[in-house]
Amino acid sequence: MRLNLLDQIGNWNSQLFRELKGRLKMGKEIAGVFSLCLQLVLFFSLRAQIPVAPPADKYTYSIPASKYTSSIYNRFCTELERDLNLTKCIRDATGNFTINWQNWWLEMFVWLSICSTIVLLVVGTYMLISDLDQEERRGTLNFIRLSPQSATTIFIGKILGVPILVYLAVILAVPLHIYSGLSAHIPLHHILCFDIAMVGSCALFYSSAMLFGLTTSWLGGFQPWLASAVVLGFITAAFNMQLNSNAGDLLTFLSPAAVLRYLVSQITEAQNPDLNWLVKNFDRLQWFHLPISQYLVSCTALSILICGVVTYWMWQGWQRRFPNPTTTVFSKRQSYLLVMCCQPIILGFALQSNITINGNIIWLLLLNLLLFLGIIAALTPERQALYDWARYRKQIVRSNHKLWRRYPILDSIWSEKSPASVALAINLLSSTLILTPLMLPNPQVFFCMILFVNLILIYAAVTQLFLFTKTRNQEIWAACTVGGALFLPPMILSMLSLTAEKAPLIWLSSVFPVFDPWSAVGSASTHTIFLSMLGQWTVLVLLNLRLTRQLRLAGESASKALLKA
Repeated sequence: MRLNLLDQIGNWNSQLFRELKGRLKMGKEIAGVFSLCLQLVLFFSLRAQIPVAPPADKYTYSIPASKYTSSIYNRFCTELERDLNLTKCIRDATGNFTINWQNWWLEMFVWLSICSTIVLLVVGTYMLISDLDQEERRGTLNFIRLSPQSATTIFIGKILGVPILVYLAVILAVPLHIYSGLSAHIPLHHILCFDIAMVGSCALFYSSAMLFGLTTSWLGGFQPWLASAVVLGFITAAFNMQLNSNAGDLLTFLSPAAVLRYLVSQITEAQNPDLNWLVKNFDRLQWFHLPISQYLVSCTALSILICGVVTYWMWQGWQRRFPNPTTTVFSKRQSYLLVMCCQPIILGFALQSNITINGNIIWLLLLNLLLFLGIIAALTPERQALYDWARYRKQIVRSNHKLWRRYPILDSIWSEKSPASVALAINLLSSTLILTPLMLPNPQVFFCMILFVNLILIYAAVTQLFLFTKTRNQEIWAACTVGGALFLPPMILSMLSLTAEKAPLIWLSSVFPVFDPWSAVGSASTHTIFLSMLGQWTVLVLLNLRLTRQLRLAGESASKALLKA
């Protein structure tokens, strides 16, 4: 029976058959034991926190106030003391404490959901990237590229097959997950909505892990540890961050945290105030002023929409990069569509009724920083591609495109091997136009956005110059330089006690607007702001002139270069 099933899987997806055959041979018992042990530890740790009624003359007091010296307090008890915001334990007819089992099962459901999310996303991400790294080291990844399988088949086979032990461990926890939810009076279809959101998050993180592992082979064995640490930090922030009605609320919908917050919010206000940390301000959450936190369908649909959009673009990047490791992750045409898909989602969370301008602009710029750093890495071609474009640009253009691609500016907009500066400028311009509703009421937001655009273009030019050099490990040099340009200026200025109020020109010219933008823009005059912009434009022009000169030299024929020498 098992062989027939594996044979059917092999006929449908040979890559999935290869992964399942190697991993199910020895690991399924370990996955089962790990899952059961984790459930038992969670169960008995919560069971130990249930209060046990001592004899009447041997009470131990939980609070020192004299008026409550005959009371014991525990979050699983039943009588709520409003003035203390604590639940007092009361005895039943047999002398035992009456326990609020709904609260107990609700905590079991919450912690089991959080643990399952961590195991699925963190461990699954590590396994996928580690598997790609091992395939790359052994040389079998090139063998898979030469196989008749499509990139989509290999992508699906890896995602379904590599974390199969993680899937088994989580599946074994499903009965306790459902039973605890039902015992906490959570409807079954609500629990299934959380599971659907979990599946969407797994698709997002696993596809991102596959693309990250494919494009960062220069990191070596450090890849899986870095990615899993980032995912763990993200999940921790997603479940613990307070919703403040700004663009940062988007992070909650990249994981199942948003749906879990909704499920708990339906119970916790009246039943379990100890879980208020999970649902604080959730009822105020909006998207384009729509009250999505009031309805489970809208909350789940928005989570699936966001995860689906990101998963689609990660899959597009895999389809381009896997067959040809030297090409860019996205074409310039795809980057324009990517920005137009992502910016409305970010704008929707930025447009809420109870927004705080300072926090909103910081999160808005931070999310756009992450987006455009990714676009820089995905669009910037390598040295050989730039060299071929500069030398053979007119020869490699197809005949039906020669008329309109004859001009370099049009070629820079659409050609995949041309420098990414022009395409990035177009993406920044479209982002600025989409975010115009936020900039119109407040001119400070407009100035911050201009400074943001200038610095992103400078980082892109620096990245392109490093990737065009003949040095080894150009990617590492480019990443370290851009990272230093981001974090070193505010650190150095802070160490020198040069605050934004004391040196606004230096802050506006060199420090990214995410770091205290309002103090720098608010304390600077219009003259200072324009001087900082002029300085950034000067640096940008010099960097692009340097790049243009190198491209011109690369485009000269070898014989012309020898004769000139």
